[in-house]
Amino acid sequence: MANIITRRHFLSAGFRATALTAFAALGNVPGFVQRALAEGNIGLNGKKVLFIFFRGGNDGINNVIPIEDPAYFAARPTLGIQKDPDPLVLPRYSTASGVCDVVGPTYQYAIPLGNGFAALHPALHELAPIYNDGDVALIHRVAYPRQSRSHFDSEKYWENGSPYSNALKEGIFYRAMAESGLNGQRALMAVSVQSNMPLIIRGEYPMTNLGDPTRYNLIGVNYTSGTSNDRVKQITASEQAMLRLYAEKDNRTLVYGLGKQFHETLDIFQAINFSNNEFYDPNAPTTRLFNVNDGYYRNLKAAAQILANTEAIVAGTQLGGFDTHTAQGGAVGGHANLLRRIGHTIYALKHFFSNPAYNNQNRNLWNDIVVVTLSEFGRTSIENESAGTDHAEASVMYVAGGAVNGGVYACNPSANTVMGAPNWTPADPGWTPTSPATAGGSMLGASSRYLKRAVDYRSVLGEIIRDHLGATQAQLNRIIPAYANEAVEHLKDGVSIGSTTTPIIGELDIV
Repeated sequence: MANIITRRHFLSAGFRATALTAFAALGNVPGFVQRALAEGNIGLNGKKVLFIFFRGGNDGINNVIPIEDPAYFAARPTLGIQKDPDPLVLPRYSTASGVCDVVGPTYQYAIPLGNGFAALHPALHELAPIYNDGDVALIHRVAYPRQSRSHFDSEKYWENGSPYSNALKEGIFYRAMAESGLNGQRALMAVSVQSNMPLIIRGEYPMTNLGDPTRYNLIGVNYTSGTSNDRVKQITASEQAMLRLYAEKDNRTLVYGLGKQFHETLDIFQAINFSNNEFYDPNAPTTRLFNVNDGYYRNLKAAAQILANTEAIVAGTQLGGFDTHTAQGGAVGGHANLLRRIGHTIYALKHFFSNPAYNNQNRNLWNDIVVVTLSEFGRTSIENESAGTDHAEASVMYVAGGAVNGGVYACNPSANTVMGAPNWTPADPGWTPTSPATAGGSMLGASSRYLKRAVDYRSVLGEIIRDHLGATQAQLNRIIPAYANEAVEHLKDGVSIGSTTTPIIGELDIV
C-alpha cells in the first residue's frame, strides 16, 4: 500500500506544478502521465467485473450442501434439505456424473451437483443449466484468518482486502482502478448502484454511486432531459466560474474537475436509458429478465446496463437480509427466498450479457464479464434453538462468466486437491450435537460448530483482478498487500497439511 500512496502523492504534486486543468474520474492527474506509469491491462482488455455483496452473512452450508457428510442432517434437523426419496434419484448424490440435475421451481429436495458429494439448494434451481455449461464456480469454505464475527468489521475486511488492517481506508476494487492508469481518461471507472457508496470502490478520489438509476437532480435542476434549459445554465455557470480572476488555490482545479466529471457522468447515464426493461428470458420470451418493481433487481439491471454500455470496468450492488438468526427456513422460507434471488441473478445476467442486442457493442459480452459475490461470513453448522443459524466462519462465493472454469470447489472429498490442501472430511458417522468431541470433519472443524476456512477470499478476488481484469503480479501485490507476503499468507500457492494447523488451498484457477 505504501507504493500506492507514494505514487498518488507524486502525481498530485506533479499536477500542481504544471498547473494543468483537472480531469474526471479519480482526480487531478493528467491521463497520459498515469498511463505512462501504469502496468498491465486493467481497463484496456475489455474485461469487466460485476460484484454483489450479500449483507448479513450468507449460510453457505445451505447454498452448496455437503449432502454426503453424515453430520449435516444431525446438525440441522429442522433446516436440513432432504435428499430426493425417489429411488431412481437417490443414488445420484454419491455418483460423480459431472452434471447437475435440472429441476423445476416446485422441486423441494437437494439437487445433486454431480460431484459425488455436494448438492444445491432447490431454490437455486436456475443455476443448474448455467452450471452445466461450465459457467459457474461454486467455491465453498471461503473466509480469512482469525475470522471476525462482527458484521461491521468483517464487511470492512472483505471490502478493503486486508483483514484486521485499520490503515487501509480504500476498497479493493478502488485500488484496482487506481492501478489501471486510466485516471482522468474516463468519466466512469467503478460504479455502485445502491443507497450508499460501498467501501469496495471508495477511496481518496470519488468513484460513482447511483442511488436511483431513474432520477438525478442537483439543486432542483432537471438532468433527465438532455435539452433542459436549467441543465445548460448550470453547466455554463460552472464553466464561466473558472474564467473569473480569483487567486489560484490548490483545490480549485480539482473541484472543477469533479464538476466536469459530474456533468459527463450524467450525460452517460442519460444515454443508457435506465427506464428500458425490454430484456427478455430466451426460454420464456414474454418474461422480462429483471423485475424492476423489486428494488434489488432494478439496481442489478442498472449495474448490468452500465457495464454493457459504458467504459466502466467495475459495477455492482448489494442484497441484504442474510442475518438469519431466527426462522431461517429449509427448502422454503426466508433464506430460500434469498437463494432464489441469487439463482435468478446469475441466470438473468448470463442471458442479458449474452444477447448482442442488449449492449452498444452488438456482441456477446458474457465471456468478458465475471460476476462475483461476497458475504462477510457464514453461519454456524448447527442450527440454534430459534430454528436459525448464528455468525460463524466460512461460506460460499459464486463466480460466474463465460470464461470461468466452472464446478464445485472445496466441497469434494476426493484426493485431487492442490498442495495437499484439506478435502472435505466427513464427520464421524456417530457424531451428534451433544457429543462434539467426536465431531471431526469439515462442517464442525472449528470450535465444534463452525465451518473451517479452506479458501481465502483474497485468493479468489486476486485471480479475478490479475487473470481477468489484467493486473500484473506487482500491481496485485499493491492492490491486495498480503500477496507481497506469500511466505506468511499463502494466497497464491496455498499451504499443505503438516505445514500449518489451518491448511488452505491457494488460487483455484477459476478464470
